[in-house]
Amino acid sequence: KEEFIKILSALWEEIFNTPEIVQSVAGEKLRVKFRFSDLNISMYIDLTGETPHFFWSEDGEEPFDVEMILSSQTSHLFWMEKLNVPLSIASRKIIAKGSVQKALKLLPALKPAFALYPQTLKKMGREDLLKEATTQKRKKRLHLFGRHTKRGYRLEVIPSFPLELNEEADKIQPPVLHNKPMNIRPQDLLHMMYLIRAFERHLSQAFKEGRLPTEAIHLSIGQEAVAAGVCMNLRDSDYLNTTHRGHGHIIAKGADINKMMAELYGKREGLCKGKGGSMHVTDGSKGILGANGIVGAGYLLALGAGFTIKHHKKSDDVSVVIAGDGSVNQGMFHEAMNMIALFELPVLVIVENNRYGEFTSIERHSAETELHKRARAYTLEAHVLDGNDAQTVYKEVGKIIEHIRRDGKPRFVELLTYRLHGHMEGEPELYRDSKEKEEFLHKDPIHILEQDLINALQMTKKDLDKLKLEAERVITEAVAFAEQAAEPPADDLTKDVYAPESKNCFEGDFVLDKAVSEMSYAQAVNSALAEEMERDERVFLWGEDVSLGGYFNVTEGLVDRFGPKRIIDTPISENAIVGGAVGAAMTGMRPVAEILFADFLTCAMDPILNQAAKLRYMTGGQVFVPLTIRTPVGSGIGMAAQHSQAMERFFFGIPGLIVIAPSDAFTAKGLLKSAIRSNNPVLFIEHKLLYADAGPINPDEYTLPIGKARVVKKGEDLSIVTYLLGVGIARQTAKILAAEGIDAEIIDLLSLYPLDVKTVLESVKKTGRLVTLEEEPFTGSIGSEVISCVALAGLALLKKPPLKIASPENPIAYAKNLENAMTPSPEEVAKMIKEKFF
Repeated sequence: KEEFIKILSALWEEIFNTPEIVQSVAGEKLRVKFRFSDLNISMYIDLTGETPHFFWSEDGEEPFDVEMILSSQTSHLFWMEKLNVPLSIASRKIIAKGSVQKALKLLPALKPAFALYPQTLKKMGREDLLKEATTQKRKKRLHLFGRHTKRGYRLEVIPSFPLELNEEADKIQPPVLHNKPMNIRPQDLLHMMYLIRAFERHLSQAFKEGRLPTEAIHLSIGQEAVAAGVCMNLRDSDYLNTTHRGHGHIIAKGADINKMMAELYGKREGLCKGKGGSMHVTDGSKGILGANGIVGAGYLLALGAGFTIKHHKKSDDVSVVIAGDGSVNQGMFHEAMNMIALFELPVLVIVENNRYGEFTSIERHSAETELHKRARAYTLEAHVLDGNDAQTVYKEVGKIIEHIRRDGKPRFVELLTYRLHGHMEGEPELYRDSKEKEEFLHKDPIHILEQDLINALQMTKKDLDKLKLEAERVITEAVAFAEQAAEPPADDLTKDVYAPESKNCFEGDFVLDKAVSEMSYAQAVNSALAEEMERDERVFLWGEDVSLGGYFNVTEGLVDRFGPKRIIDTPISENAIVGGAVGAAMTGMRPVAEILFADFLTCAMDPILNQAAKLRYMTGGQVFVPLTIRTPVGSGIGMAAQHSQAMERFFFGIPGLIVIAPSDAFTAKGLLKSAIRSNNPVLFIEHKLLYADAGPINPDEYTLPIGKARVVKKGEDLSIVTYLLGVGIARQTAKILAAEGIDAEIIDLLSLYPLDVKTVLESVKKTGRLVTLEEEPFTGSIGSEVISCVALAGLALLKKPPLKIASPENPIAYAKNLENAMTPSPEEVAKMIKEKFF
């Protein structure tokens, strides 16, 4: 005990006599307590005064900001740089209490101190503690039946990743939209309603005749006054999100009818090149962000578009969402309404109440049938109007839109209407009787407007017939255009999955400069965010508590630099955090959405999988979604099954999405910068234990290539393929194996989707042995995909079947010994490798 105190005292005296270190920690007002559990003694490092100092305490009762509980042996391994800090915290070799992230920020500053420890040991006459085990040379084994012949591999059997690199990708921008107001007369409203009715009557007939390439089409016949009355108030520069029953809204917003009809016929000349169809038809040139097949999703996208208008465009444009009565029972509705109201965004919410949510009447699907009352719960100004009176809808909604343009605050309008056809064409409509339909036929919005115009002497019956014939002529021409249009060529199948990307973010190497800086993983993420926000005003960060640093203190200080309009605290609403970010990305922003724990991604699966990953493809390449979602995965901090999962398996392999998982500070910073610059949605997976890990980074600004793996350590005898926390375990495993003459190569995947199969195959070609190492459960993991690709493209490269090391098939346990058992130690991994291969 006395000797240990003398050695550490001598070390810290040297540390505090080193100007470089003292200058680095200056300004860090912190007192750190190290309690050495095996010696029953505590050491305090006090940085709170003008001069840093240390002192020892037998009882350890003095106050502290951070406490680190560890053994004297663990302390020795730390100063010898033989300790994996994240794994030591996970395994409770180090127990950290208090403001841990603040203490971890000191690690890079203390980097020069590691060189002082061996010198101190020598001065104290303990050179014996510096000796390492002698490396044994493994004997080469003779193959009884001759040498193993290494063969090549066939990378072409693995489907190529459908992403295009070009020099113009940096210039991609949303379309420039005009904001010229229109002068609309009642006759124009009626003509628009005739167009919509004729368009959908043709679809009804074409569906019956089997001329449309779909088994489900949803018509809005009887609801045309809503479409015309709302959308003819809008400019091209106003944004519109609508529903699976959105033909009328999109036509009234000004979409090209010929191309729209071609889209529903599944043709190459369609608005979405035949990739979206009825439920996803879009015309980005008119500010239409799309119809959407997910009930309620439009609220989230409208939230994001409203944010863009308020904070980037800074115009008097309006973000409009039209949704059905059934959508107000979705969680997405409530999360979006709260954030729209909370952030006072220029959003107009239109609920088109046609009395039915699919096949179920409003009385049976909503406890409160007066839907405008729900808006008042979010303090929104709410209105209810007769949605079958086109002139009233146009006039009153027009006034509401003008109020939004003036004050930028959201409004809610419930429009009462009726769906004269079924939920979808061809269904028997057993849920309502003919008497009910007959009642609403007398309230047909087209008949009402016709009668109003005749009574006002504004039009005659002859004028009406002429207007109707004109509408039918337009639709006839649209049908002819669609029928004559070509089908999409086969090679269109894999186009528009991803937006084109700059080569700068996908090419290059992982090269550390000779002159490097030290930084923790958490600091590296923080630095990358700051640099990209400085570089591009369209970048903003939002999530829970991000202005305070977030749960792991990663974003600390950013709000002081960039302000609360770019570092934005949100409610606990994962759907709205991600879905709103998707809408903002579609309209020109580059959002970074932080999800507190990766486990909570399950609360935002729709905006990730059905919106962010699919919208570009479904719109035929009209939109791009430059969105980064940051989130920490993994166990090790005693938070049990719902805060500790390795979630990456649920997202890799989703076309349209990119998945990145950096393993250290160097890759975290460079890859996050590339992710933010990407034109596509990126799930950026961090590991909560790695936040504590410090390492070198390039001091100058740099990015790193997405889609490339990194050879962390070269070797000849086997290939260990891993990522995230597994990289540190693999490094220690390699040292253990090296002591027995086994030379391991380590591949850090870094990008999980796209997966760099070529680097893996090149390694296995050299070593002939494959090990995958990961924190996920065994079944259906990243390792399974790596092994599958090697087996498909290079089976002959393997001398023996692969070894897959993963977690057992159970959730994460709370008890520390059970939690630690989920991830094998380096010693256990080395043992499994030797038993399998050597």
